[in-house]
Amino acid sequence: MTARHGRKPLLTMSRIEKTFGGETVALKDLNLTVNGGDFLSLLGPSGCGKSTALRLIAGLIHPTSGRLEWSGERGAGDLGIVFQ
Repeated sequence: MTARHGRKPLLTMSRIEKTFGGETVALKDLNLTVNGGDFLSLLGPSGCGKSTALRLIAGLIHPTSGRLEWSGERGAGDLGIVFQ
């Protein structure tokens, strides 16, 4: 798949869901495509799933369901994360 302007998707999250303890739904039906060179900000109120999404992207936790790909490969690969 090639995105607009001929750039290929760097990160693709398709129908991502994450639950904790079998009951607490942190993310439901998250779809996101980030192309090379894009700048991404996650904004929202406390408890909306921003940190959960970042942990999924970094591979620190795994989705309950859905598909996360880096450059067409499943999983996070070789990434680092620095918490503020």
